[in-house]
Amino acid sequence: MNTVNHEPLDPQSALGDVHIERHGDVSVIVLNRPPHNFLDVTFLTAIVDALESSQHSSRALVIASSGKSFCAGANFTSGSQLDPSSADKDFQSQARSLYRQAERLFRVEIPIICALDGPAVGAGLGIALACDIIVMGKDTWMSANFVKLGIHPGFAISHTLGLRIGPGKASEMLLTGKRVTSVEAMELGLIDRLVGSGNAKQSALEIALEIAKAAPLAVSKTRATLRSGLADQAARAMEREVVAQAELVTTQDCFEGISAMLTKREPRFEGR
Repeated sequence: MNTVNHEPLDPQSALGDVHIERHGDVSVIVLNRPPHNFLDVTFLTAIVDALESSQHSSRALVIASSGKSFCAGANFTSGSQLDPSSADKDFQSQARSLYRQAERLFRVEIPIICALDGPAVGAGLGIALACDIIVMGKDTWMSANFVKLGIHPGFAISHTLGLRIGPGKASEMLLTGKRVTSVEAMELGLIDRLVGSGNAKQSALEIALEIAKAAPLAVSKTRATLRSGLADQAARAMEREVVAQAELVTTQDCFEGISAMLTKREPRFEGR
């Protein structure tokens, strides 16, 4: 694999926990909340701010990460109300705030290549599915584990996963919450390129640089055709998802699922 030289990181290009690297006509947005890049509204806002600010001076974008995980989803150990009896009455408002930022991600106007050098779980998978092309290292994995937490899928995954792999395979992933290895992801068509461990960022950059060499107006029109209506469809999906999530977050099963995850045990769901 060829090595791509890149410009040193400009100190002004750091937005909180998000770093921006410039590689000619490509910008690489690096999630930098190691080890797991847990997502919240502030972090997602910074990610999308970086993408939007970079798209005006770039012809393609890469989303990559530092740390053990690409993004392990929401951080349930930080300020979350896990007891259904004291569930946050503002859940829908907070979830909609997150999904407004997610909708901005879907509306970024130039191609985005996602580099998975670590697990993409829950909302982390949602970020990957919002991108045009996904590159994955061989030793990592994906999971839409919502049902194992007693919650409904979010981040438009109930829509975008089926677009990637078809309704049957998407149903299997979403209804079981199972972990999907990189090899399985490639077989499913969930990812577009499988590379050696730790090489996803480099490979994604090479793809982005190839896109940057193409005629930008033609790339723009082609991408617009390929993604026609996607942002609006994702927004509608997230509105349905947040209503279902608000119902489930107050259930005993949701409390049990999250508690089991935090204590690393099998959940015991009772349907209440």
